[in-house]
Amino acid sequence: MNCVRQLPVVENLAREFGGRMRFVMVRTTEDDGTLEAFGVSRYPAYIVFRDGREVDRLTLEFAPWLIEERLRRMIEGALR
Repeated sequence: MNCVRQLPVVENLAREFGGRMRFVMVRTTEDDGTLEAFGVSRYPAYIVFRDGREVDRLTLEFAPWLIEERLRRMIEGALR
């Protein structure tokens, strides 16, 4: 499952959690060193931060049908 196909999943989660969490997307074709700064070598990569610290990361080593469930758990965990 590539980044473009995952976008609706992320957009749905952004709508659901948007009032409590900010979602930021970095396009690899326009990268200015951000991927390297965060140690991203595989993508899509999802990183969840709380109070400026990374608390969880997903680089899609999971089955595509689990992406929404896994991202939701990551977000809910960070919001606790």
